[in-house]
Amino acid sequence: MGTWTKNNLACRATWTTLMVLDQSDETFDASDAIKVKSFTFWSNADSAEMRKTKATTIAIQMDNIFVKLRGARYEKGVSAEAAIKAIVAILTKGDKTMADLAARNDASYQFWGEEHA
Repeated sequence: MGTWTKNNLACRATWTTLMVLDQSDETFDASDAIKVKSFTFWSNADSAEMRKTKATTIAIQMDNIFVKLRGARYEKGVSAEAAIKAIVAILTKGDKTMADLAARNDASYQFWGEEHA
C-alpha cells in the first residue's frame, strides 16, 4: 500500500476524482484503506469480464479528469494506454485499496504542481 497523505497530489487527485465519479463518499482521512470492492461500481454478482469492463470505464474517466481537467501529464515512458491499464489492474482486484490506486497513479502521472527532483 502506498503512503496516504494530503501532501501527495496523487492521493488528493485520486480521492477527489473517485468522489466526483460517485465511487466513494468517505472523508480523505478515512479513505486510504477503503477497498476497491467497496467502490460503488463493484458488484460481487459481476463476472470477471463485466468487472473489467466497468473498471475500464472508470479508468478512462479518471484519466480524462487527470489529464484534461487537472492538467496532469504522463510520467516519462508512460502512455495513456499504459496509465489506463494500470488503473484497471488495481480496480479489478477487490482487496486493493484507494491508497494502492493512488500509488499506481503517482507512478503514471505527473500532477499539475508536482515537483520532481
